[in-house]
Amino acid sequence: GLIMARRLTLEGAKVKAVVELMPYSSGLTRNIVQCLEDFNIPLLLSHTVIEIHGKDRVEGVTIAKVDENREPIMETAQYISCDTLILSVGLIPENELSQKAGIELDPITGGPIVNEMLETSVPGIFACGNVLQVHDLVDNVTAEARLAANSAIRFIREGEFGKSNIAVKAGNGIRYVVPQKINVDNIEKRIKFRMRPVNVYNNAMLAVKSGDKYLLRQKRQRLTPGEMIDVNLSKDILKNANLEEGIVFLVEEG
Repeated sequence: GLIMARRLTLEGAKVKAVVELMPYSSGLTRNIVQCLEDFNIPLLLSHTVIEIHGKDRVEGVTIAKVDENREPIMETAQYISCDTLILSVGLIPENELSQKAGIELDPITGGPIVNEMLETSVPGIFACGNVLQVHDLVDNVTAEARLAANSAIRFIREGEFGKSNIAVKAGNGIRYVVPQKINVDNIEKRIKFRMRPVNVYNNAMLAVKSGDKYLLRQKRQRLTPGEMIDVNLSKDILKNANLEEGIVFLVEEG
């Protein structure tokens, strides 16, 4: 939605506003600056469209603020005259082939459940990029593609990997984590975990725990759902994980 607002402006359209249901933007901070602020396009957070006006074509919309339950506050309704309404409703990984192959999907990401090699629940089938999870940057897609390709080569040469016996879980403040399971023996030096928070957090602590033991604690100035979080953990750190408890990523406030 942010990029479309800029593109339409560059093509000569007058973009009245970008309306966001949530109290935060789901886009990258740099896109908010470069696509909206640089073009003086208002971003209305905690708002939604409650009515579309027009018969043969759009003539305007009525928007309103929403409460903490995302229900419209009708007394805040306001009319905006416009001839076009574009709905940006998010991305869902395309996984028809994965489903036909019998691959287990994560209900949160919409992509396959994978291990440290990016191998799916079907041995020899690997997933990366937007099939696995929606990415912000192509750089991360490229990095995942390299890992998936190298893992496929290793599978061809060596056969099946050992069972991934450590569960990776999303705890307080984290929506999901990829990969969802690991086998430390298959990790050479370190592994990158990717995740998104459920809300905006300022000056929070990003923690990794196994049972009552902290494996890592990092101070993060800002966490937002619109920007993917990367956490690198070494093999030595992961060796301290409890097999039964697994690994939990969580946000600690205060």
